[in-house]
Amino acid sequence: MSAAPAAAWTPPPPQNRWGPGRVVALVLGLLLLVPALGLLAGGGVLLWADQSQRTGDGFLLSPSGDVSTDGYALTSDRIDLGTDADWVPVSAALGTTMVRADGSGPDLFIGIGPSDQVASYLGDVQHAVLDDLGEDGAVIDREVAGGAPAGPPGAQPLWTEQTSGPGRQQLTWEPADGDWTVVVMNADGSAGVSADLRVGAELPALTGIAWGVLIGGALLTLVAVAIVLLAIRRPRARGELPPAAPPATAGPPPGWQPPAPRTDASGDPVRGSSRDQVT
Repeated sequence: MSAAPAAAWTPPPPQNRWGPGRVVALVLGLLLLVPALGLLAGGGVLLWADQSQRTGDGFLLSPSGDVSTDGYALTSDRIDLGTDADWVPVSAALGTTMVRADGSGPDLFIGIGPSDQVASYLGDVQHAVLDDLGEDGAVIDREVAGGAPAGPPGAQPLWTEQTSGPGRQQLTWEPADGDWTVVVMNADGSAGVSADLRVGAELPALTGIAWGVLIGGALLTLVAVAIVLLAIRRPRARGELPPAAPPATAGPPPGWQPPAPRTDASGDPVRGSSRDQVT
């Protein structure tokens, strides 16, 4: 009897290429990619500002704001620089700060002092309170009714730092813990204050912060891209054979060669198979 032919090998059905695990990995990678690109963009903007937007004396300045009031003073909102972290002093984070005022009228006065003492001096004085000083320029938030001050600002002992004179005035100050208020007035204490205001700071830590954000964004981007690539890569199904080798170069078939004759133990040729011989 002849043996039954072996059944042809059939590969198993392919596995589901997009199972729950791959879908979750792809979504996770895309979700990580969004903040990663945001960090890269933010770090780039910070580095650009740090390297190209500083003044000659090293300050980063806010947009200018041309403001005026019929009252006797322009004041900032209360500036709260209180912190409980003694290892991160405000002066180290901000560096030297600066207030610049350009005026075309009477001599200008710029002063900064503790908010409670400034409130005592200007509590009954007509003045304007500025909003968003240092973000989008200077904008008047509200007008406070009142009368004239008790005396010119330069005669008051409350100021931590002050400057006055004609034209552009620039006040620099080393920040310290506490509540502070910036005041711009006419040096003689008269009504009708008008000035183009800008504020700025050295921000010595900005370079390190910018590079830290950039490096963090780059690392997170690499992780997100790796997860996405692993998710979209086609896995090999279990039992799948590797790709077949390429066929040999075509050519003429080899010539037929007869089989070699068989001989017995004594060397005589055998003329038939063993099944044809009689025992």
